[in-house]
Amino acid sequence: MKKSFLILILTFSLNLFSQGQVKDLNALQINQIERGYGMFIHFGVNTFNEIEWSNGKLPASSFNPTNLDCDQWIKVAKEAGFRYVILITKHHDGFCLWDSKYTDYDVASSSSKTDIVAEVAKACKKYGIKLGLYYSLWDRHEPSYKDELAYKDYMKNQLGELMSNYGDICELWFDGGWDKTESAWHIQEIYDSVKAKQPNCLITINHSIGYPKGSVKKSIIDPMDFKAGDPIRYFPIDFRIKDPNFARWDDPKYYTYENTSYYLPFEHTICLSDRWNWFQKKKVLAARPIDELEELVYWGTANNNIMIINVPPDPTGQIRTNEKNRIFELADRLGIRGGKKKLPSGPINLTFKQKIIASSEAPNFEAEKANDYSLETYWTANDSVADLEITFDNKATFDRIVLFENAVLKDLGDNFSKIRTFKIKEYELLSFSNGVWDTFYTGDLIGAAKIIKLPNEITAEKIKLRILKSDGNPSICHFSVSKEATRGIRKLKK
Repeated sequence: MKKSFLILILTFSLNLFSQGQVKDLNALQINQIERGYGMFIHFGVNTFNEIEWSNGKLPASSFNPTNLDCDQWIKVAKEAGFRYVILITKHHDGFCLWDSKYTDYDVASSSSKTDIVAEVAKACKKYGIKLGLYYSLWDRHEPSYKDELAYKDYMKNQLGELMSNYGDICELWFDGGWDKTESAWHIQEIYDSVKAKQPNCLITINHSIGYPKGSVKKSIIDPMDFKAGDPIRYFPIDFRIKDPNFARWDDPKYYTYENTSYYLPFEHTICLSDRWNWFQKKKVLAARPIDELEELVYWGTANNNIMIINVPPDPTGQIRTNEKNRIFELADRLGIRGGKKKLPSGPINLTFKQKIIASSEAPNFEAEKANDYSLETYWTANDSVADLEITFDNKATFDRIVLFENAVLKDLGDNFSKIRTFKIKEYELLSFSNGVWDTFYTGDLIGAAKIIKLPNEITAEKIKLRILKSDGNPSICHFSVSKEATRGIRKLKK
């Protein structure tokens, strides 16, 4: 089965790229795609200092969990249906969550001597969860950082510890590569040293696709703009990332380095927190709405892509109850509580590529951006009341509508955390059939995302969102309709 699939992929890719070699989807990538759904764990010195990026000068002693329980983290991950975790071992500040022989800026010098990596690895083995690790290339503490060759050896030494002492590692995330030119990281040498110890470990670097730093072309390409054949910025890698962006629904898979094309899945990242904080704060913060989380999982795991959700422990060293409850609720929605069932695929969207018009449009925010292949584009009206109308090529039958409203963002002071506010206060949905418009749903708030499930199917030629009241000009990222019965089991895309 897999052999015939790979032959099919090869034929497709050769049609795409008539020149150069093509490196196709391999067995490790297939395993990664089949895992599909993981939990990010941000925990470090920042957790105890109300900051997202620190400068490497915070005292190690400030790392002081009062009730540390790494077993709880992984137990929660298992119950929430996650297949693997990715643990932050060293963020940009340079603080290490294990006792490294190569620095004194680590847990061994802190108020808590526990080797966090070891405890997480032990719990992963206990609960049958795969272990992945994150390691920042950028290091704002390490004295050798400014010496290219000395720092390369420092990284190899630390990665040697991580790859040798904690069992099988399924993924390795590198981050912070933007702080130097691509060649300064010696990626090929680092990659080879990791693979020598962990041949089954998939490796990536944030901001994977784009042109070298200093190029006359834009160095970073956003996932919504990816095109087949775009350049691989950091090489070699095994999959793509660019947090916190979402790829298009029709996300391409082949990217190029030195005239060879490589199949690279995309791993999405989101924060469970509605404030988009990676590290937990002292104050208990709201989790994202359940409708938004459900829809983002469907989108993030479609088209052979992967999704990880950041669920950070708090300063006590445990996952908070409100966030634990939300990911359990999400697991129940997805039907994966306990991790025994396969991931679902979302219902089939019937609005892609359908004609859409609006009663008004702000410049550069046209109606078609509400039903295109991107969650990062959006329609904005020119008035506080407005209509958005979709005409189906053929009559559509549906019982499920999804609306994503574009948020107004306010920075909360740490350059990362944000509060989202939304404008729409009253709306209705209408269907058109046999020359008659019929209002079938009325609502007040949409917010980040709204899933509307109808008690009976509707068959219509058109559907209309009529916004009746809004605090300013309303804005919609995504407007879809589907049949709930088309929700299925996620499968490897051929």
